[in-house]
Amino acid sequence: MKDINRIIEEYKTCAILHWNASREGDYKTANKNYTKLSKKYRVFLDSEEIREAVLPQLLNDDSFAVILWAAAHSLGLGKDKDEALLKLEQISKMSANEAPSFEAKMILQVWREKGSLTF
Repeated sequence: MKDINRIIEEYKTCAILHWNASREGDYKTANKNYTKLSKKYRVFLDSEEIREAVLPQLLNDDSFAVILWAAAHSLGLGKDKDEALLKLEQISKMSANEAPSFEAKMILQVWREKGSLTF
């Protein structure tokens, strides 16, 4: 369980840092955290146990940045698609000052056009 909690905390930190850096135009920090989030995605690919323990918690986080990433990763993994799409739709309608709404719109657009997401 300790590993699960560590993964959740690291994921949340990276998602929030990525969004903040993206908003501020700090591409180095944004890219660094994108890479870390992509590595977490590979952990989810490799371990159903971790994926099942972590993603539902992240989809219900308080941070819209965390929810955005968890929803995108859920779609990429084919897990909880309906909930992920609902969360992305909700975020996409929010103000860009309070949530990564543009990013949610882009994820939804790619999903609808391609039917899949890759990281």
